[in-house]
Formats: sequence, structure tokens, C-alpha cells
Amino acid sequence: MDREITLRDYGRVLWSGRWLILVATVAAAVVGLLLTFVTTTTYTATARVFVGQATTVSGAPFSTPGTNPATAPTTLTGDNLVTQVAEEIGVTPSRVRRGVTISAPRAPGGAAGNQPTIVTITFVDEDRRIARDGANAYAEVVNQRALANFSGVFDTYARGEERARADVTRLTRQITQLQAELRTAGADDRAVVATLLSSAGQQLSLAQTTLTTQELNRAKAEANEKPEILSLSESPSSSSSAPNRLRSVILAGVIGLLVGVIVTFVWRGSPAGRAQRE
Repeated sequence: MDREITLRDYGRVLWSGRWLILVATVAAAVVGLLLTFVTTTTYTATARVFVGQATTVSGAPFSTPGTNPATAPTTLTGDNLVTQVAEEIGVTPSRVRRGVTISAPRAPGGAAGNQPTIVTITFVDEDRRIARDGANAYAEVVNQRALANFSGVFDTYARGEERARADVTRLTRQITQLQAELRTAGADDRAVVATLLSSAGQQLSLAQTTLTTQELNRAKAEANEKPEILSLSESPSSSSSAPNRLRSVILAGVIGLLVGVIVTFVWRGSPAGRAQRE
């Protein structure tokens, strides 16, 4: 009659190979620690850029290749950007391409293109200065490109606001002049001046509404759509730092533990096999 295998049976096998498991775990952890000293130290720098949010004339957000989280990482790793960054930090373009990673995570539940896109630029290099300067220079280049796209929209709002303000000023002066003429106009001219004054008042009202709209559009664009650098790298993290070494040791120890458990079951036999033999 077959005996039912319980967790206690597995525990007995593991306990019988406890010294093997312990030795494998400690040995793997030591090897992991030694590897952190002999491997090449790398430095990781991170910068973040808000690339702006394009909107329609009515203010509804819409997607562009440079602001869509799905396409922004590809768009922002073109040869022209890589070459410009390489020239600024004094390295080869291949070194920049090898070291930079760009990600634009989408907010949970958000539709692509209908939310602000924040680009995270990570630069990894064996030189601390190159890692820091690479991340920061890339952030500057990305921000400049985004601002160039944004400036066309912003300048249009600014010119519209300027024209509307000029119209308000002109009509205000015209109304003041007409009011003065109305006070001194004769009986025959009063009707004409009053008509001109009423027309100018209506035009002024429309101009003020247009000015308010243009001011709101410009303020909205500057506050919500304008690209900006959110953070630059100041102190790149090192792969040989204490937290990274600890993670490497723990990971190596876990691998050693699993190897020890597997070897123990192979050496001592599985509980099912032992039960059959018994």
C-alpha cells in the first residue's frame, strides 16, 4: 500500500542535507561578493524631462511622435540627438548610444497621447563624469527639441494676444475721443457720433473677449504644455556601492540555496522515491 507523502517527508530530506545546503548558500554568497570587487564598476545617472503635451485648438490633448509614451523613446534616440550629445560631452556617438536608455512610462489607466509624458533618461558608463554629463546633456537636447516644437504654438498665442491688446488700446482711445466729440457736437452731428460710439463700444467688447481668450490660451500653454527639465543628475549611483553589493550577495545566496536544495534531493532522493523503497 502506497504511503501518502507529507511535508514532513520533504523536511526530513532537507534536514538530512542541511550542511550541504548551508555550504552551498555561503559559498555562493562569498562568490557573489568577490565578483562585485573584480567586475568593472559602472555609474548610472538619471535625468527627467517633461516633453510637453500637444493640444488641439479647442484644448483637447492629442498624440504626437515626440509626446506619445509609446513612440517617444524611439523618436528621442535618433542619430542627430546622439551625435549632438556626443559632441557636447566629448565622446563617440557609439558610446552615447551604448550608454543611454530612454523610457516614457504611461500612467496607469491613461490613454496614450492624452496625458503628460515624462521621459526618464538613464546613462550608464564606466566614468562617473561621463555618466552624469551624458544624462544631463541628453536631457538638455531633448528639452531643446521639445521647446522648438512648442514655440510655434506659443508664439501664435503671443501674437494673437498682442494684436488683441493693440485693438483694445486703439478702441479705448477711439471711444474716449468720440465721447469728447459727442459732448461738443451739434444737433445734426450727435446722431452720427452716437452711432460711431455705439459701434466702437461693441468692437471693444469683442476685442476684450478676444484678449482674454488669448491670455488664457497663452497661460494654459505655458503652464500645461511647455516642456521643461524636471531633474538633472548630480551624483550618479555606483554598481559597487554597498546596497548594490548587498543585493548581489543576497541574489547569489538565494541561487546557492536553490542549488543546495536540488543537489540534496538528487543525493538523498525524493520523498516519493524513499517511500517506495521503504
